[in-house]
Amino acid sequence: MRIIFFLSFLILLNGCVKSNSDLTTPLTQVVTIPNAPINLKGVVSKSTQIDLTWIDSSKNEEGFKIERKSGNDEYKLIATLNHNITTYSDKSIAEPKNYMYRIFSYNQKGNSTHSNEINLATFVTDIDGNKYTFVQIGQQLWMDKNLEVETYRNGDVIPQVTDAKEWAALKTGAWCYHSNNKANGVIYGKLYNWYAVNDPRGLAPKGWHIPSKEEWTTITTFLGGIGVAGGKMKATGLSLWNSPNFGATNESGFSGLPGNTRYNNIGTFGDLGSFGIWWTAIGENGGAWHYYLNNTTEIFYRGWETNLESGYSVRCIKDNPTEN
Repeated sequence: MRIIFFLSFLILLNGCVKSNSDLTTPLTQVVTIPNAPINLKGVVSKSTQIDLTWIDSSKNEEGFKIERKSGNDEYKLIATLNHNITTYSDKSIAEPKNYMYRIFSYNQKGNSTHSNEINLATFVTDIDGNKYTFVQIGQQLWMDKNLEVETYRNGDVIPQVTDAKEWAALKTGAWCYHSNNKANGVIYGKLYNWYAVNDPRGLAPKGWHIPSKEEWTTITTFLGGIGVAGGKMKATGLSLWNSPNFGATNESGFSGLPGNTRYNNIGTFGDLGSFGIWWTAIGENGGAWHYYLNNTTEIFYRGWETNLESGYSVRCIKDNPTEN
């Protein structure tokens, strides 16, 4: 009897062990399509680069796919990234356009739905329809060419004044081409007196403004100080600048050109090729600051102008460089 009971116990125990072994067999993991990325954002750091960020809302993606389109084109894949990455810089921008982006996460099961879509412009347009590209210098966004507008932001026309005596007598806003030659405007932009710069109707495009003295100081400091900043801001070569165009590297992308000036007292023009001069926005003590480049040095000069009828070039800076 005891033997029969013992054998029954062994059989039962063996069955339990077998069942327990079956319970420890690993289960096959079910792979699901990953969640879509969320909160896609973009910043145009310059007209040839757009920086994207997003939030990874998935735990099982193998990576991300970034798509881009412009105009009525179809979306095209521009990059495939590894998992857990949440930033990307698109440096393949070739033309100043509006670009749209969206992102997918993916794994072996397939693609997620796409993220939110964003639309970013790599240029700014003034009220007259002129387009301007721009460049990031430090934490600032600067247009990389001079202003060409002939209409205030509220729609009022800025007078073009060609007569020398009339220009010299002005106390209101006006513009001209250097030497009253439209062909020069294509290259150097327009020359404005300070009354146009300071007019409350607005000279710069919406979202942009004429830089203050402090903002000019910021770019100068970022580029190494007044002693060397000028060389980093001048367009290179001798096709527009007079020889020797000393120290010119244009490594900042500012692309400063020698548009020179229209003199206030006689309304005549300085010679093209030797100086590029730009107004600041805010006057003080009956005058206004201006900044200038010279063909013979890499210094970036600052000057004080009480003759507000003088005609200088104008550059614009973005109000908030992190907003589009």
